[in-house]
Amino acid sequence: MRTIVIFLFASLIGLNASGQSQAETFIKEAQDFLAKKEYKQAQLSLQDAINDINNLVARDIAKSLPEEINGLKSEGEGEVNTAAMGMLGGGFTIIKRYRHPTNKENEAEVQILANSPMLTTMNMYLGNPAMMGPDYKSIRVGTQRAILKTEMEDSDADDSKKIRNSEIQIPLNQTLITINAEGFATEQDEIAFAAKLDLAKLKAALGE
Repeated sequence: MRTIVIFLFASLIGLNASGQSQAETFIKEAQDFLAKKEYKQAQLSLQDAINDINNLVARDIAKSLPEEINGLKSEGEGEVNTAAMGMLGGGFTIIKRYRHPTNKENEAEVQILANSPMLTTMNMYLGNPAMMGPDYKSIRVGTQRAILKTEMEDSDADDSKKIRNSEIQIPLNQTLITINAEGFATEQDEIAFAAKLDLAKLKAALGE
């Protein structure tokens, strides 16, 4: 367990944590509990440190996402939620929304979910596309394989008009990126939007 404490210290330094972080305090608590052989309490303090570091990582990633993608502008810096995903692991969710300034039907939501339980299923489908339903298809975003589902829905502005409503799911090693795209003209436009997220940069930030 001392190895874990050292690892967390190194992670905290690498993140250049702000004064708002409590991770260092939690790690010191864990060391004190270890010295007293109160191992359960040490585990809990380490989990608190992991959750706090996850929050720092998630906020840095949320801020690094583009402010504008192919004419759609972001709405704020993005929402971050952190949650424990196991005693010695953690996860977080980042949500960032984009909207076209003049075409109100054209919008997108990007969700980044660390340690997603859906990863195994997504990779199974990509390995055997025949298992996917008729509304799903395998696509490629850059060099990354992904799954696309598209439906045509009634426009809110005009009931006689149909618009595209698509979901792109991009599984990484430990993270699932989901893009809900609405009002894009074509599949190529949706894939072009996804590609602008710079998956290579995201993977590096996520440590994948």
